[in-house]
Amino acid sequence: MPLAPIEKLPAELIQPIFFYSDLNLALPAASPHIASKFANEYCYHAVCTRYLTTNLESRVEQTLAQTRIFSYKWMMWDHFRSFVLKKWGVNGCLCGKTPKEGCFDAQWPPDFEDATTMLFSRSHLPALSYIKCRIPVKLLSGPWTSDKVQFLRFLLWTTSMTVDWASHEARAAAREGKKEALLTGNLEVVELFNHNRRLGKAPSVDTVRFAVMDAGCDRSIVYDTMATARTWGLRGEAWNCEVLDQWCEGKIQEGDPKGEWLQLKLEELRVTHGAGDLNSGYMDPETGNYEDVDGDKLVITPHKWNQVYIYSCAARPFQDALHPVPSS
Repeated sequence: MPLAPIEKLPAELIQPIFFYSDLNLALPAASPHIASKFANEYCYHAVCTRYLTTNLESRVEQTLAQTRIFSYKWMMWDHFRSFVLKKWGVNGCLCGKTPKEGCFDAQWPPDFEDATTMLFSRSHLPALSYIKCRIPVKLLSGPWTSDKVQFLRFLLWTTSMTVDWASHEARAAAREGKKEALLTGNLEVVELFNHNRRLGKAPSVDTVRFAVMDAGCDRSIVYDTMATARTWGLRGEAWNCEVLDQWCEGKIQEGDPKGEWLQLKLEELRVTHGAGDLNSGYMDPETGNYEDVDGDKLVITPHKWNQVYIYSCAARPFQDALHPVPSS
């Protein structure tokens, strides 16, 4: 099919048209030939500034535009970091304000490796927190490179992005992404899925059973998964599982220390002290622990996703305020 006249325009002519249209994303979406004329850092930065930092009149249209931007191939971790540094480097804080404008605890430079080290509260939000679109499918499944993990963690910590649960592709990607993280023993990714309800439901006994029997019972992953399931309501008899009990007995007979360790953790989780007792089922990380055997060392990470801390005034992390836990 021959190119349309507009597709034949050189970049020097079509780029001004794009900017005069208020960076209407329908233009690059109309043709890959047209889109290639905007494939440069100047246009990318302008698009991000327009749709990720400016409140437009239509919230729905802006959310759709933001979702489209994060799905683009060029929107990768390197580019996003570059955009963040250029956009807010002058003010020196991810809140986008100077001290005169209300910034009282500058978070700069951004911790791109582990965003959870940056402190925010309801009275000191990052400017990115107003991004309310869909997490791109490309960040929901493996291979779990360090760039992908850092990008996903940064977006979960600083924005209001969620998985598009109405999309079969997104649901499948999130499900397979978590499964792959369990099977490959990727503790960082498993922790993200365990502690963020925006990435799916809280782990269940079925999840623990999969982590034990199918994924090799990495103790760090199993402990974190069990602890999270307990936090979200699994108590007492809910931990009764004949299959796991049989697995423990089998490993004990084989002389595998994982058997006794998991058996003890299950016994601790099954302890109850009365209805509504929050101390019921507490797992002591020290009981039953043993030295590193064949690379299986118990690592327990202090998580910040749902902590209460003192920050200017008593406040939960802004994520809790912006992302209420779903009922299901």
